[in-house]
Amino acid sequence: MEIEKARLDASLTRLHHLVPERVELGELLSEAVRAITDVFGLDGAGILVVDADRALRSVAASNSSGRLLEQVQEELGEGPCVESFVLDELVVSPDLAGEPRWPQARPRLLAGGVRAVLGVPIRMGGGPIGTLNVADDSPREWTSAEREALERFGQVLESILLAGMVADRSTKLARQLQFALDYRVPIDRAVGYLMAVWDTDAVTAFERLRRAARSSRRRVSELAEEILAGRVRL
Repeated sequence: MEIEKARLDASLTRLHHLVPERVELGELLSEAVRAITDVFGLDGAGILVVDADRALRSVAASNSSGRLLEQVQEELGEGPCVESFVLDELVVSPDLAGEPRWPQARPRLLAGGVRAVLGVPIRMGGGPIGTLNVADDSPREWTSAEREALERFGQVLESILLAGMVADRSTKLARQLQFALDYRVPIDRAVGYLMAVWDTDAVTAFERLRRAARSSRRRVSELAEEILAGRVRL
């Protein structure tokens, strides 16, 4: 589907001006993902942000398809959006039916009607703190124009999240964002260390770290710091 530049620019401009001082941050994020589905003619969209306990957690979803995309990846720790966050790059799949990646998440997403997916990293303070996730209910070849436009939406979301955190640091989401900024570095360092120890890729190392934290009922950040200090071996 060809993007209407005028609609895209109008939507981006509107989001830029709905600053958190006038609109509650959660409501603004919900409006943002609804705008994304409307502009691009998508079946669903959502936003995941890293937190202390589950590594990535949903903070906004446009509808049931957006929620399914996030729920499955949050639970299983794999998928395009998790990969986008860990690798800090755009990740796409035009059709999950022919996709060799994400063997656990893929069947559940397909069963829920999700076919095409795309993940865009949301950055703050020089690195990823979450992802913008979009889905369609039919195969879709993501054009270069769509990829660039969705990355622009991701950049707008970065500004919104930063402004929201500055405006009111007492909200649950603001505290989650502050955690992401404080603990992203030790988590990244622990992932790099585990990649070397296990001779594996970043996504696999991140997922094993997440699973170890959950099984030991510790925060991912706490386990990462203990690994770096040499107090724990996985």
